[in-house]
Amino acid sequence: SDVCSSDLTRPAEANAENQFAALTALTGEMKAGAVDLLLILGGNPVYSAPSDLDFAKALEKVALRVHHGLYQNETTRLSHWHIPEAHFLETWSDTRAHDGTVSIIQPLIAPLYQGKSSHEVLTAFSDRTERTSYDIVREFWAKESKRGRS
Repeated sequence: SDVCSSDLTRPAEANAENQFAALTALTGEMKAGAVDLLLILGGNPVYSAPSDLDFAKALEKVALRVHHGLYQNETTRLSHWHIPEAHFLETWSDTRAHDGTVSIIQPLIAPLYQGKSSHEVLTAFSDRTERTSYDIVREFWAKESKRGRS
């Protein structure tokens, strides 16, 4: 292989930051009305955020609230839109282990309920909206492998 292993073993968290501080800052911006659109990929911050942040009250001040997840939950109930998530066994994806090792995730079953992967949801905000999760993952890693060879 022409790709150096050090090129594919970056840390699992690309931009390490204090997640509580980031959530606190986001909640403050939401309460101030500075957030027009909030896209929540998975998770349930209305339920799981620390209660002293009052995330639910802050979320209600966001003009457009979109939740992407496998299940409807407390966050979904306060969102304007819920985008059904494809189960990880139904879609192409990629992941990075704690030691930085990258793996490609191949679907094991055909999609059952026409859910969308996180890749597909984020791509909807780009100029190339019609790509499948396979296309997205394949194009990204093709570029990464070429970059590793130079």
